[in-house]
Amino acid sequence: MEDLTMNCCLSQARLKVIRRFLVSCLSLLLIFPISSSAADKLHELRIYTTNPGKLDALNTRFRDHTLALFEKHGMENLYYWTVTEGAEGEEPGNMLVYIVAHKDKASADASWQAFMADPEWQEVSRKSEEGGQILAGPPVSIYMEAVDISTGEGTNLQDTGSGRVFELRKYNTGPEGLPGTIDRFLAGEAELFRKHGMQTLHFWSALDKSSFIYLLAHKDRESSKNSWEGFFGEFREFMAKYNAGKPAPAGAAGGPPPRMSSEVRFLTATYYSPGK
Repeated sequence: MEDLTMNCCLSQARLKVIRRFLVSCLSLLLIFPISSSAADKLHELRIYTTNPGKLDALNTRFRDHTLALFEKHGMENLYYWTVTEGAEGEEPGNMLVYIVAHKDKASADASWQAFMADPEWQEVSRKSEEGGQILAGPPVSIYMEAVDISTGEGTNLQDTGSGRVFELRKYNTGPEGLPGTIDRFLAGEAELFRKHGMQTLHFWSALDKSSFIYLLAHKDRESSKNSWEGFFGEFREFMAKYNAGKPAPAGAAGGPPPRMSSEVRFLTATYYSPGK
């Protein structure tokens, strides 16, 4: 009888502990509600090139109208930048680069269709181009999925002021080169960036698997130069360790693989950009 009583007491004690634990978990959920992660969304990188002298008109249109219309049709505004240094052949003084987020590709298609058909947008577009066509050609659009590479958020929050310089890098890996590039970043290349003072903000792969894209931030342009100098001082040793024991990749003729092309742009947040 005493054993039965003791077991009952122990069971009640365990139930109290479990109850406290569940209450604590519920409290944490109420304090820190689970929200839709940006990593679960489809991001879209868009690059606009204006006719000479039309960038201010484009920025005004985005600030006064376009961002609100994007939100109206289900798009999330993330970053808007002007370009201080463009990729090869680009005219940075005539460029606007931005990133928006969608739930998925079907939602993106529906949002763009609704946006283009919106009478308010059609009127805004017409009025903004009374003084001449703004864009020099169709925008470049790249849909991107987040890659699960740590951004080091816990130690990567310094220098988040509006004056920082962004660096957007795109490696045209092709589908065959994408897995190896991601693996290299997972193996320590992203951490090496942070070691040398770069903020690693986002890593993506193009939805069509054609490229690897990532976003860095620096205190200023001079800091970026110093960071890259320090990075390349260690990169050869990093690659030697990374490649140790791995079979050497071969090109079409059995030699080294062809060097992938890349696009590098240095960016400054616009005055209306949510992300600065």
